[in-house]
Amino acid sequence: MNYLDANFATAVLVNIRGQSDVAERFLRRNAQPLILSELAELECQRALVMLTGKTDSENWTRLQGLVVDGVWKRDPLLWSAVSGKARQLIESYGARLRAGTLDTLHVAQALLSGCTWFLSFDTNSNARVLAASCRLQVFPKLSDSEQSRLAG
Repeated sequence: MNYLDANFATAVLVNIRGQSDVAERFLRRNAQPLILSELAELECQRALVMLTGKTDSENWTRLQGLVVDGVWKRDPLLWSAVSGKARQLIESYGARLRAGTLDTLHVAQALLSGCTWFLSFDTNSNARVLAASCRLQVFPKLSDSEQSRLAG
């Protein structure tokens, strides 16, 4: 299964230079289910409001349609399980990777959801590095800089 980080999902919904085409190409080639956590959905809602200036944009309606139609599977946030998994990740990787709390929660949710892929364009945080350190496949592939930060 594929975990849609909010920035990846947003790139599917809004034309973002250098990201949208890459995201669409991956989705056309990969038939595994797409998981949109409630956490990522909330981040998408905020991003879409920021990008469009509207709370009910066509992009938000499209996201909701993808969920209702089952194209993107909404994964409920089970706070106790996700926070527990996030604590484990912080204990294992926190000192070395220094991923933010929200990024750690996304990786925890992806792991608990049984995902094998972590789809994210966020190269400014260590979410992708954390995901790869947890043996998730990351798309787009890690940069050399990100590779050098992997935890063994």
